[in-house]
Amino acid sequence: MARTVIVYTQQTCGPCQEEKMWLTQQNISFEDRDIRANDAYFQEAIALGASMTPVTLIEEENGDRTVIHGFDKEELKKALDLS
Repeated sequence: MARTVIVYTQQTCGPCQEEKMWLTQQNISFEDRDIRANDAYFQEAIALGASMTPVTLIEEENGDRTVIHGFDKEELKKALDLS
């Protein structure tokens, strides 16, 4: 099933860089949205309940959405069906 992964980040955020590196290592394609470079991305992150970065939005083809706050490897593995 197709899914879209969007990660809301900022350049100065260590956990953001770690998560992007980890997703790349897992061969998970994702869209990186820098909340400092684009105010619309900042507003989207706030709407998802963000109080920090990274915030990861995973949208399934069937419309299901999962939001993960912070770099939580276990939650990401579960949401992305990784063992």
